[in-house]
Amino acid sequence: MKGHRHKFQPVTLFGKLVGASFFLFSLLTWAEPLPTTLSGIATIQLKNSDSPQNLGGMDLVLAPPSLIPEIRRLRMETWRTDGLSVQRKPDGEEQPVGIKIDFADGYKNLDLKALSQAAANAATARTRSTTNGTFTFPIAPSGPHALYAQYKSRYAVAYWLLEVNLLPGKTNQINLSETNAAEIFNRFEKKSTAPQSPR
Repeated sequence: MKGHRHKFQPVTLFGKLVGASFFLFSLLTWAEPLPTTLSGIATIQLKNSDSPQNLGGMDLVLAPPSLIPEIRRLRMETWRTDGLSVQRKPDGEEQPVGIKIDFADGYKNLDLKALSQAAANAATARTRSTTNGTFTFPIAPSGPHALYAQYKSRYAVAYWLLEVNLLPGKTNQINLSETNAAEIFNRFEKKSTAPQSPR
């Protein structure tokens, strides 16, 4: 009987090792999502330009989707503190009646520093666009993310706040432009080329 027990012991040990390795492999593949790539190009159509401008040197951030409500909260705080419209009642009491936004200078109440700081604090991946406006996040976890980017010049200001779902093991593509910006403000109107009639 002892001989039979020793004869089958290596088979039992081998089975245990195979089972343990399958268990560890399944844990590792379940816990770690496959990395993926996100790339695109960032452009903006300025009101005083005939063609889109490539946005080089722009910081872009990937963060958890929870960044989206945080950025929106910060944006609303800026509006409320800098541009709250107040109405006086007949008895002299002040009553807020809504948000009055003054964009006389193009983007008076847009605090990009506060928004970019919140994005940087939550960032899981960061990159910068090249001179021709292209950008790539070479290694990012798959699944839902918030994509934040911002642009500022003496001509215009814009920021992007998008939810993107990155598919595992693929090159995901998204382009940033004025069509999907969260907000965009152009300072200059395009000059009219129509000839003026003599007076």
